[in-house]
Amino acid sequence: MRNRLVVAVALIIAIGSPAYAQTLGEITRREVDAALDSRREASASLESVTARFEEAIVVETQTRERIVSLSRSISSLEQEIGTKRSQVQALVIARYMSGGFLKTDRVFAARTFTDLPVQDRYYQVANARDVELLRGLESAEKLHADQQDRLAQSLMEQEAYVVEIAELAEVILRQLEAADAGYDSIAIAFEQQEEEKRRVAEEERLRREEAARKEAAEAARQATSTTTTTAVATTTTAEPTTTTTGDGDTTTTTAQTTTTTTTPPPAPPPVVTDGKACPINAATSFSDTWGAPRSGGRAHKGVDMMAARNAPLVAIESGVITRTSDSSLGGISLYLTGMSGSRYYYAHLEALAPGVTGGMSVSVGDLVGYNGSSGNSPNWLPHLHFQYAPAGSDWINPYPLVKALCG
Repeated sequence: MRNRLVVAVALIIAIGSPAYAQTLGEITRREVDAALDSRREASASLESVTARFEEAIVVETQTRERIVSLSRSISSLEQEIGTKRSQVQALVIARYMSGGFLKTDRVFAARTFTDLPVQDRYYQVANARDVELLRGLESAEKLHADQQDRLAQSLMEQEAYVVEIAELAEVILRQLEAADAGYDSIAIAFEQQEEEKRRVAEEERLRREEAARKEAAEAARQATSTTTTTAVATTTTAEPTTTTTGDGDTTTTTAQTTTTTTTPPPAPPPVVTDGKACPINAATSFSDTWGAPRSGGRAHKGVDMMAARNAPLVAIESGVITRTSDSSLGGISLYLTGMSGSRYYYAHLEALAPGVTGGMSVSVGDLVGYNGSSGNSPNWLPHLHFQYAPAGSDWINPYPLVKALCG
């Protein structure tokens, strides 16, 4: 079944998100919306694959815990068997010294008590206490053999699950990256196009204002010049009239300075709905794993959102980043308290965004970090561990929230 699933996912990739040809002419908002829909469809098409991936994670975790438990039990049994074999050897020696007829060399040469062809004769001459000792050794050896078989089987199962998990993760991340490339190229080009429109419109507005000011100044200058000439050409016996004109007109033109810098390609603008944004501003795939078992006997208290490494992580709502941390479990992480009073936890980041620190205010959609695999996350699985607590409440299942925002 696993092989069929991987083949099916490979086909999804082949026919997945459309490749946008270079747009000739102006990019429309409709094209951007269509690209966003395609990115969402690519993520949605991975739902069953992601569910299988999460299921394999759970089973592999349980298998690993079983291996640890079996290893400890086997180690304890080996100590117990060693003690019981010493006691049986002491029993055989005592029987021999008291005139027993059993061949002690067989006892010392046997690998286990159940290997002895004469064990029935031991039971015939043994008292109740001796029988309890001999039966205990026999039971411990049988249990030890059974647990060794179970351990070997569990190790093979774990290896198979690890291979499947790695294959599924590679397939999921490859399709998510393809979906991002398709959307980002058109969304970023649209933003640059609109920014250029705004720049040109602003330059045109300034040019028109400057032309109008010059025209008004010239008209005022001509009016002043005509009045002065008329006054000088008139002869009268009255006292001369002095006409004072204003200062000469001065025109100042401010040239805009264009600065060119080399910066990484910008991320597409976050999609904000009712004052909230998906915490991952990229194609993402996740399933409902609230309460699923995790290593160390823990239960999962969030949702794991897979996305390309270094995908932008943004503030889900406006609020304050209360603190940041870097631990062996959650890795690089941050806590955000929104204006609504809700609390959010982002873990396993590759890095925080420049300048992000505890106590700073953020607006919805602001860049706060980059998706990664720090902490106890495997390096081959970049994902955001995301938790959510409504105002005045403890952590609850965040799946419905992110499904509505990111689905």
